[in-house]
Amino acid sequence: MPQTPKRLKTYEQNQSPVQSDWLDRLANFDLQYGRLVRDAIGVTLIAFAIMFLLAAFDYTKGFLLDAIAYWLRIWFGWGCVFVLLGIGYLGLTFLRRDQSEIKWMRLIALELASLLTLGLMAIIFGNDLFRAESGMDGGRLGWGLATFMWNTMGQIIGTTVLFIVWLLAVATGLGFWSWLELYLINLAGDSTPAFVSSPIKEEAVKEKAETAKSPASKKKTPAIPAEFRTSLKATNKRDEKSIKPPPRAHDLPPLGILLGDSTVRADERTINQTAGLIMKTLSEFGIPATVIGYRVGPSVTQFAVQPGFIKKPGTDEEDLQQMKVRVAQIASLEKDLALALSAQRLRIEAPVPGKPYVGIEVPNTNSSVVRLRALLEADSFYKSSAPLNIALGRDVSGNPLIADLARMPHLLIAGSTGSGKSVCITSLATCLAMNNTPEELRMVMIDSKMVELIRFNGLPHLYGKVETNLERILGVLRWVVVEMEHRYRLLESAHARDLDAYNRK
Repeated sequence: MPQTPKRLKTYEQNQSPVQSDWLDRLANFDLQYGRLVRDAIGVTLIAFAIMFLLAAFDYTKGFLLDAIAYWLRIWFGWGCVFVLLGIGYLGLTFLRRDQSEIKWMRLIALELASLLTLGLMAIIFGNDLFRAESGMDGGRLGWGLATFMWNTMGQIIGTTVLFIVWLLAVATGLGFWSWLELYLINLAGDSTPAFVSSPIKEEAVKEKAETAKSPASKKKTPAIPAEFRTSLKATNKRDEKSIKPPPRAHDLPPLGILLGDSTVRADERTINQTAGLIMKTLSEFGIPATVIGYRVGPSVTQFAVQPGFIKKPGTDEEDLQQMKVRVAQIASLEKDLALALSAQRLRIEAPVPGKPYVGIEVPNTNSSVVRLRALLEADSFYKSSAPLNIALGRDVSGNPLIADLARMPHLLIAGSTGSGKSVCITSLATCLAMNNTPEELRMVMIDSKMVELIRFNGLPHLYGKVETNLERILGVLRWVVVEMEHRYRLLESAHARDLDAYNRK
């Protein structure tokens, strides 16, 4: 029998059957009644805030309401209004359907700012204990805070420190620092992001230097006869000029946080030599052909080979017939061409769809890394208005491949070990997060391997954290099914076929 991983053994040993059953019941209860409970809590908090706001301003009377309103005024003074508004806001948070994560740092900063406001109100009105006992200014809490600051630091320094800390708390609570960071990154433009450390750059430079010095780049090309030497131009060469990408919305992550593209320029001399070798090899096997162009991609170069004509004697002795070279003849020489070009692998596309030539793809000596940032900055990505656009890579010509995820709702990514499945999934999630706000798009991630997707923890687009526990993954999948069925019922009631049609109504 296969062995259970050590981490799962430890978890199973620490969980008793009673505790595991209790967790399952709690998860099922949250899936079935969690939204109802959150709605009930939200409505209760909002009703509480409204009632005591009315009682604080004497718009309603009652023994219990008057007692609690009096207690709030004594301790918080005029700041009791902020307390009740905060309770109402918390109720609205429970009622939100998107269930976005609460930003605890901002929440704590706002609470601190509210407490410091009580002290500042007490200082502004003279820090009078009689006024505080009467429910004015900052109440008892404000008077106590102001008195503590004055007794420890003096009136001037204590008031100044209190005001500075209040400013910092307000700026943090309102997200000023995040806005300032995004503004500075956008202002910097295409400069290298600050979090990319210098050792990574040095390692990349070292890798390029080692690649340039590798024996593969110095291998000698066999001598090519003059009749097979040629000078080619790219059949579909990309515009390599740097185009400034369109401006992005301020609430989207800046593209500067992604690494830039590291494009390796094509060596036209090597390309022309390879083209000559292709024609020479085909000629040796009795197949006349001409290389009419090439297309350079990130890892391969596709040569456009146009088949020629073979002269064969006709019925008469002096009559010659020209016979077109069959495409199958060129395709059958794939291994012979790979041997002549000293290529590890070689692919023949016979013919190229929609083109009057055969494509022979030869691996590049130095492959270039396809970065996600360059694909997101491409014009083809911005010209498509689909909100679920994803970048899949580059084609043989180096042009970006962009697809709409909404057109492929059932997506299966399969492949052998090391073929790039995890990289593909990571790229898809990054594309979606970079071009949609958390209010527009939410994601649920499951990572049973526990090492691939955990880097996305903290992303505001996520419902909670990346789930790695095998026992809770089943509950997450059940919740997804419940949510899917709920959305189908919404589409049915609105007589809409998809989300786009539903949002237009």
